Amino acid sequence: MNRRPVQCPHCDYALASFSELIEALEGGGKCLLCGGLIEKKELSTTADLFSAEDIANEGRDKAKAEAGIAQEEDLLESSPDFGDEGEDEADPVL
Repeated sequence: MNRRPVQCPHCDYALASFSELIEALEGGGKCLLCGGLIEKKELSTTADLFSAEDIANEGRDKAKAEAGIAQEEDLLESSPDFGDEGEDEADPVL
């Protein structure tokens, strides 16, 4: 479906995804970037244009992205740290 994103009149941030629109509505119609007020009716009308399939696809894509981020974080946390270990101990040779 051809939906136009809702533009913030203050900073021109484009709220294009269903989750952004709902988050802005739940926040009292405030822009997610600058906090400026956006007309709630425009947010609501645009959110209503999303089909159940569109919402499910967005959720699936978001879950995939979060899983990828979690994998990267696990990799970074499991990497050995070669820099700080034993620095506070006195060198027995000196």
